[in-house]
Amino acid sequence: MRYNVQIYEDNQGMLMADVPDEIFLVIDLLLSDVQEGGSKLWLDLIDKVLSKQSSYEELTGNACTIEIKYDVTKIVNEHAEEEQKANCLIETAELKQILLMWDDAVRNKYAE
Repeated sequence: MRYNVQIYEDNQGMLMADVPDEIFLVIDLLLSDVQEGGSKLWLDLIDKVLSKQSSYEELTGNACTIEIKYDVTKIVNEHAEEEQKANCLIETAELKQILLMWDDAVRNKYAE
C-alpha cells in the first residue's frame, strides 16, 4: 500500500485512524460515514468501478461524498468551513485497501 495508515483503538475503545495529510478526509469518511457498521456499501461501488461495470459512482454519507472513478476517488467533506480544505484525492484501489483494513479492525475488535 502506498500510504502509511494506522487503525487503532483509542483510550475509550473507539476505532480511530491516522493517515497522511494528503488524504486527511479518509478519517472523516471512516469515522463519520463508515463507522463500525462496515464499508460494504462503499466497497460495492468501488468494486463496480474497478471492474469497469460502471465508469463513475457517487455516494454521500453523513459527512462526506465520494466521487469514484477508475483511477482516482475524490472525497468531499460536505460540512467543511470556508477556511478548510473541503476535498482530497486518493487512488481508488488505495481507498479500497484502507476500507478493507477498517473492516478487519472492526471484526477484530468484536472478535475478542
